[in-house]
Amino acid sequence: MVKIAEKEQKITVEPSPLVARGQLVSFEIKGQVPQKLIKDKQRYKLDLYYEYDQQVREDVGSLNFEFGEFIYERSIPTITKQMSFPHAPKKEEGRLMVQGMAIDNKTGDVKYAEPKQIAIGLNTTPLLLVRNNAYDFIPDNYKEEAGKPATLTFYFEKNQAKLRNYIGSNLEVLDKYISDNVESQSITITAGQAPDETGTGIAQARARGLENYYRQQLQTNDYSNKNVSIETAIQPNNLDLLQQKVQASVLPKKDKQEVLTILATEKSDKEKVKALEATNAHDYLQQYVYPIMRTAEVTFNYNRDRKADYELYLLAKKIAEEKVPASVLTEEELQHAATLTPLLDEKRRFYEAAVKSTDKWPAYYNLGVVYSEMAQKDYRPKAKQALLAKAIHNLTFAGFRNPTAKVHYSLASAYHQRNDFLEALQYYDYAVKLGGSEDELQRIFADKAALEIEIGQYDDAIESLRYAGNSYQTNMNLGLSYLLKENYEGAQKFYTTTLEQKPKDALAYYSMAIIGARTKNEQMLEENLRRAVRADQSYIQKAINDLEFKPYRDKAAYKDALIR
Repeated sequence: MVKIAEKEQKITVEPSPLVARGQLVSFEIKGQVPQKLIKDKQRYKLDLYYEYDQQVREDVGSLNFEFGEFIYERSIPTITKQMSFPHAPKKEEGRLMVQGMAIDNKTGDVKYAEPKQIAIGLNTTPLLLVRNNAYDFIPDNYKEEAGKPATLTFYFEKNQAKLRNYIGSNLEVLDKYISDNVESQSITITAGQAPDETGTGIAQARARGLENYYRQQLQTNDYSNKNVSIETAIQPNNLDLLQQKVQASVLPKKDKQEVLTILATEKSDKEKVKALEATNAHDYLQQYVYPIMRTAEVTFNYNRDRKADYELYLLAKKIAEEKVPASVLTEEELQHAATLTPLLDEKRRFYEAAVKSTDKWPAYYNLGVVYSEMAQKDYRPKAKQALLAKAIHNLTFAGFRNPTAKVHYSLASAYHQRNDFLEALQYYDYAVKLGGSEDELQRIFADKAALEIEIGQYDDAIESLRYAGNSYQTNMNLGLSYLLKENYEGAQKFYTTTLEQKPKDALAYYSMAIIGARTKNEQMLEENLRRAVRADQSYIQKAINDLEFKPYRDKAAYKDALIR
């Protein structure tokens, strides 16, 4: 069996050389063996492993040619599989190996074939992207904000005034405010509607529905006999609000100006909305702007006394140790106490106490950030993954209670850092649809594009980068997207723009050197590789290992760039 397999088996790997994307090296392997190797009493198997760093062997997977494990392709037993293994810099010079074996099913005896190289690795050019994924604790403005209004936002389906009663509706948080033990509450409900919604009474119905819900829950569940006053207000002109949203959006300037021009005409509101349907921006408005105008905001005005920082810290410590009840501090006081210690583990315990006592989104969010920061400081891969999983768990609960762009961006970033790419992409999309400031949306689109590059969706990345502004990250990733699509002229244009924004940037010069290598422009290779090395000496070793420069390793242009 072994001899037949060595002569007649066919194994192909795509891509070859292997390519590192994100933190994984993923590839497709296709194995075919002759029909005569398929037997009842014996079976044939192919083991795959990656060999690197002076014969270090990492098992990758196997192809097992027994009934139920293969299909017939043109009468040939065939197995096609997607496989991957973790990327690490020390693996960048290695090779993918396969070793066949014939196994006696009854005795377990094994006959091994000679190992065979089927691919080399690794091409790391897709890793030359720029990511941000920076999210931090909620800004601590307890001292400034104590006693100021707090606001909850409620979202509605199109043409609907019914309150959502599923996860993410904010009703659970509203119930917490209803049961707060305070002397009085002054509440304002402000509702609006999107331009594409029919009728004129939807906003009023939304405000009225929230007021009725609040009064009903207050009558049923509140025993503090507090004095509550509720006022309702309606957004007077939804096209004025639309203009504000468009001005703060990440639409391209031309599309943004087209919308603003229509809104500034003397046409009726109905005619303006109809005219917007014919614009290039209409899809963006439907997906990202109109949904965040179908809202109502509930604003609470509390007046609470503020304790000294030392008192808050000591009480928070006792709460975390379960020596005093959590009710001795308010939510805001307990959250502020967590900012008074530099120790991440102590912060964690304070925020865990806040989660138990308040069950509100800031506590979950900040606890998620604590776990994220702990993950960044932990160099053990399994421990890092476990900490990021805890970050995701808490950020998810924050998102249920406060579905905003900020929270969903942090959740997308945590998934991104954990290499859960599909989940990350989904939450980037959620974050964009929830809306935010122009800077916030640009940051989301920029990191969404970075992820799309990592998973090989270069056209999607280019589309996302249309809305990511004109930052260093945007231009670097546009350059890389075009480079990976083999549009070298387009890539060079964006890297040139990057160098205008950030002169002497080593990564931009190194990327230009790769363009020189791919286009066989030795002068371009030499000039840019030399500049990259001068800007950052670590690029010497990177260039030595990089497969992009393998054809030039004996040429003067490559050697001169590294030694001068």
